[in-house]
Amino acid sequence: MTATATHQGKQSMDAALYAEARHLMVDDQLRPSEITDSRILEGMRTLPRELCVRPELRNAAYADTSLPLSQGRVLPQPLLTARLVQAAMPSAGQHVLVVGAATGYTAALFAYLGLRVTALESDATLMQIGQSFCNSHAPDVVWQQATLSEGVAALAPYDLIYFDGCITTLPDFCDRQLTPQGRIVGLLQSNAALPEAFSAVREPGYSKPFRITFLFEAQAPLLPGMAPERTFSF
Repeated sequence: MTATATHQGKQSMDAALYAEARHLMVDDQLRPSEITDSRILEGMRTLPRELCVRPELRNAAYADTSLPLSQGRVLPQPLLTARLVQAAMPSAGQHVLVVGAATGYTAALFAYLGLRVTALESDATLMQIGQSFCNSHAPDVVWQQATLSEGVAALAPYDLIYFDGCITTLPDFCDRQLTPQGRIVGLLQSNAALPEAFSAVREPGYSKPFRITFLFEAQAPLLPGMAPERTFSF
């Protein structure tokens, strides 16, 4: 057997093992945890999550844990992604802005669900990985590199704004770039409390632009530029 044939055989074996790991992730982690949207389950059975993490961590790509990327960023644990995407109630044809798209996994999942996806990322290295991943598995995703706290006004409005990480307050751009019936989903950390998953919608007559509903506690690092400004007292 030639070296090329041996390499191809190993790649096929690796692909089969990863495919088995994807099915186990869905059946052992997601389905028992009330992930009932069959489209999300099918998408997470299909997308090769191992290509969204560092090569040395690929064997852990389907473990029930978040995985480090770089500069304090992570790929959220599969169940957290599934719960947040399900809470977003995505519908085919909607336009979603994924803020902090990183290596592209969640952006590709929304594309698999039939949404038009704009992926916003500030880190050039992560964005390069995400673009490469989406070119192969979600080619219609549109990538933009910019400061996360500003959104992408040129491609607005969005039916859904999804923060793929933690924030401390809703950025001002949400009010300007979300459709009147739109929804915002992500993780919100207030003061020193544990971050909580949330869903926010506009509500006529409400005193603030959005009514926020908290869903469950979770762990994730703050997205770049989303930490509160430091204040000093003397």
